Amino acid sequence: MGAFLFIAFTCDEEKYANHPAKVHFEKTEDGYSLIRNGNPFYIKGAGTKPEYLEELKDAGANTARIYDTLYLKRTLDKAHSLGLAVAVDIPLPKFDRTPEYWENEELFTELKLKVEEIVQRHKDHPALLYWNLGNELYYPYLYETTDFFDNYNQLIDLIHEIDSEHPVSTTTIGANKSRVLSIITKSPQLDFISFNSFGVLSQFSSKLDPISPIWDGPYVISEWGVNGPWEATHTYWGAPVEETSTKKAEQIRERYFEYLEPKIGKGSLGSFVFYWATKNEFTPTWYSLFGKNKLKTQAIFELNNIWKNKDEKFPGPELDYILLNKQGAKESIVLSPGTLVQAEVKLPDSKAQKLNYHWEIRPESWYDVRESNISTEIDFKIDGQEVSFKTPKDEGPYRLFLYLTDDSEYYATANIPFYVLKPYNEE
Repeated sequence: MGAFLFIAFTCDEEKYANHPAKVHFEKTEDGYSLIRNGNPFYIKGAGTKPEYLEELKDAGANTARIYDTLYLKRTLDKAHSLGLAVAVDIPLPKFDRTPEYWENEELFTELKLKVEEIVQRHKDHPALLYWNLGNELYYPYLYETTDFFDNYNQLIDLIHEIDSEHPVSTTTIGANKSRVLSIITKSPQLDFISFNSFGVLSQFSSKLDPISPIWDGPYVISEWGVNGPWEATHTYWGAPVEETSTKKAEQIRERYFEYLEPKIGKGSLGSFVFYWATKNEFTPTWYSLFGKNKLKTQAIFELNNIWKNKDEKFPGPELDYILLNKQGAKESIVLSPGTLVQAEVKLPDSKAQKLNYHWEIRPESWYDVRESNISTEIDFKIDGQEVSFKTPKDEGPYRLFLYLTDDSEYYATANIPFYVLKPYNEE
């Protein structure tokens, strides 16, 4: 198996050497280098939306990852005007949820036509960097019996046939060596693999080391950032405990320098931080690097320092943690309905801050990607770093959110989950 795979990579290198593409990768003494229009190109990017491209460019990034193809021409034009490259996701059905798209000939034919249309329409755009053929497809393991492999390879071959100028990748989760072996064995014509890796980023290299004699090819870290909700501490009722924006900025900085920067010029072709926009997933703030009216979190400031090779001090608001009735989030706080309670935010002693405080309560949104409604009936009595309020009347899980602003373009945020439970048995 190993010999076959290395032969496959050698053939790709010979193809690029004889007919250089606008975008390709080259084998170097230390690893691999992505080449764009004849020059080495290391991806400094983020997964984002078109309306945040200007902010991405201003922060020093050079690449945007776009997750859908809606209004793609407009997005590519805007990126090109800003000098940004774009990794374009081609959305595909996930194999674990909807295998029928891969095993039903009629459904797959429709899918293939859509992929062909997208690539044919945008292949010559100067902002295009590469195609990402499916995000977290749950590519089946090589021992499974399915038409997926042949059909997925048809899509790869189709893109290569239409567009020989740009590489094709796919995105997988974490660093699952069995999944990687399945991909490189069953779909060796993929140009490289992309990995979405959050809390396990620290284990990325160690997890893949065992298969390095078989595969040590180029890759992109296609999503990275703070720990995902599945990697967090949870309350008794299953609500994940979210870090503060201050702690997240610290994680972003540390993870880049400890786990991403050392791979520059080796196997890594670059990375995309997640998520350069707003997104409600578990909470409205978990992944969002921006807030309302495009206020920025401290993580954006840290990425600006990273991408521009600066070491400036953060000018915006910072916080340590929130307490609710003197309890922390990990204590699984249970309260009675309509009860007067008090919360307070702890601020770092090392920094004098003139802050504005905004508090709100939202029902737990769980897996709903839509933004949960604010509990408008709550009357907050704010006294500096402290706030008092009566808990909601309805039973269920909630979160208390805090947003801190000052006269800068940044804001800080934190939240604490709690459960409202009636103290008597109604039966």
